[in-house]
Amino acid sequence: MPFVALVALVLLGLAILFGSLARQLYVNRLSDQLTAQALLVGDSVSRVIGAGASRTEVAALVDALGTRVESRLTIVAGDGTVLADSDADPATMENHASRPEILEARRDGSGFENRWSETIDAQFLYVAVPIDGTPGLISRVAVPIAEIDSTVQRVQRLILAAAAAAIAMSVAIAWFISGRIARPLEDLRHQAHAVAAGDLTARVVPVATHELAEVGHAFNTMTEELQASLDALDQTRTRLEAVLSGLADGVVLTDEAGLVLRLNASAEQLLETSEASAIGQPFVLVCRDYELQHLLRQALEGASTPQATIEHGLNRRTLLTTASVVTGTRERLGLVVLRDISELRRLETVRREFVANVSHELRTPLTSIRAVVETLESGAVEDERVAKEFLGRIVGEVDRLTALVEDLLDLARLEAGRSKMRLEWIDPGELVMAGADRLRPQLERAGLTMTVARGEHLVPIEVDRVRIEQVLINLVHNAIKFTPHGGEVSLAVAQRDGTTEITVGDTGVGIAREEQSRLFERFYKSDKARRSEGTGLGLAIAKHIVQSHGGEISVESDVGKGATFRFTLPNRPGDARRRRS
Repeated sequence: MPFVALVALVLLGLAILFGSLARQLYVNRLSDQLTAQALLVGDSVSRVIGAGASRTEVAALVDALGTRVESRLTIVAGDGTVLADSDADPATMENHASRPEILEARRDGSGFENRWSETIDAQFLYVAVPIDGTPGLISRVAVPIAEIDSTVQRVQRLILAAAAAAIAMSVAIAWFISGRIARPLEDLRHQAHAVAAGDLTARVVPVATHELAEVGHAFNTMTEELQASLDALDQTRTRLEAVLSGLADGVVLTDEAGLVLRLNASAEQLLETSEASAIGQPFVLVCRDYELQHLLRQALEGASTPQATIEHGLNRRTLLTTASVVTGTRERLGLVVLRDISELRRLETVRREFVANVSHELRTPLTSIRAVVETLESGAVEDERVAKEFLGRIVGEVDRLTALVEDLLDLARLEAGRSKMRLEWIDPGELVMAGADRLRPQLERAGLTMTVARGEHLVPIEVDRVRIEQVLINLVHNAIKFTPHGGEVSLAVAQRDGTTEITVGDTGVGIAREEQSRLFERFYKSDKARRSEGTGLGLAIAKHIVQSHGGEISVESDVGKGATFRFTLPNRPGDARRRRS
């Protein structure tokens, strides 16, 4: 189409140019003919005037000559008066002294003008020349422009017909060329655009032209290899994404300048940022930690895989950090691996504390037993009263050791999920009332009062009665232990939103807020002022019993204002099973 359009434009331009030139040539040639006619008419008029002809005879001569030459003839006197005209009555015609062709003829010896004739009411081409031998007379010849235009249009139509024929021939040639060359190239262009848009299934149809067939074959081979490369790259990327997303460790990838290129979900969580906002940012702005930035800079500067344990963030999360360099063929990347070992540190601390607490709890009764035994060995055994008292102490310490071991075994079974639950349907109000009655003597001995609040319309729940009583008694024992004489212990049970809530409150010394989060840990006791006899396992056991039923346990307390322990149990066994799973 561009080839055809170019040829058509050139031919049309030439046709217009040649048409314009043809009209100009025709007008010039006609002007020469009209000039010759005007000279001949002037010569004839000059002879008859010289012979003494009248104005009427001159008019008759002009009419005759006008008919012969098929043109309009006009004779104008020196003052502009029309003496004779072959197409109009001179008496009715205006003075022609101001006509452009008349003025030009008097000035230059000949005059040419293309204008509208007011006398004939038509467009004419005028040629005027002075008449030799008769000073002042002008011979003017005119032909209608319509005749000129008609002749020129015939010539222009012939030129346009020739141009149309040439355009038709160029279209035929272009059609042939496009069939052999342009169409395959156009197909190649379309397929190349399709590949650029991501459609790697695009293929070029083979053609008969050898060169274009080779190009098409090379194009198809290229797209097939590109498709294979992209498939392999996509497979590699998918595997890498799967590995990165599945890693518990945080992974950050930077360029050589320290700008972040990638980070996985774990790194987003550890650094408290998002990949979208981190990409392209300096690593130090993303991690907000000078020590992490220093490790990366060491690795990029050539240090051998620096590693450090760093306390990061406001919550002082412990990160085991390793920085290294990945060198490729075209780039050098920094790799930072973040491992959150905060829980490991906490568990290590718990383990050490557990060992220390168990050792302490075991050492105290064992030391006491050893001291009593040594006293008996030194001769006190001979004293029956002393021996009986010391043996009683030994039995008490052994009972204390037995209780400690039983609590440890019970806690271990609960934590491992090996403690069998003997579920039965019970009335939660009756359960709380029974517990209150069981502990009422101890409350009276401690000089405390007890209030029990029982909600209305309580429905039975399926629980292990012995275990729940164990939780309730443990909580009430603690309330009695840490409530001064004259204080109050309260029990309450209510049901709402599909759960049963049991609350044990006291007006005792309370628990500091910073200790409440650790209160349900094994062997943990509150501040030293509240330490007393006991293994420190009761609340940990209570927590696991409640959780094994699918419930939750919590504490609310302020120092000096007492404490409130609250645990909830699901009303339906199905809820408990779902929550335990």
